[in-house]
Amino acid sequence: GINAEYGKQWYQRRVRELEERRQEEEARLEEQRKAEQVEKERRQRAEEARRKKKRQKELKRQEQVEKRRREAEKQRELKKKKIQEEAEGRKNEALKRKQELEAQKVRELEERRQEEEARLEEQRKAEQVEKERRQRAEEARRK
Repeated sequence: GINAEYGKQWYQRRVRELEERRQEEEARLEEQRKAEQVEKERRQRAEEARRKKKRQKELKRQEQVEKRRREAEKQRELKKKKIQEEAEGRKNEALKRKQELEAQKVRELEERRQEEEARLEEQRKAEQVEKERRQRAEEARRK
């Protein structure tokens, strides 16, 4: 009887110990699972932050590239405009020189015309004087 009672108590104690150990093991596994989950989430957040940083860096790089492209385009436009303005300026200069030469030619022609006119007027006067002199000489001879 005593042995049976002792055996029964021993058995119940053993069952309790095993149950406690099973619960402890379960609790330990649950803790471990939670810790792993927390670590997994931390890694995901870190990875996401890394990707976000990389994306921002890439966007910034693209912005810089675009900014440089726009600046280069602006410089090309300015250069083109400057070249056009210079060409326009040279064209205007050439036109101005041409107009000045033409105006000078017109002035010279006008001077020559006036000189020729004055010469003809002188010649006409001289001929008139000569004619009058001859008439007087002729009249003097007749008398």
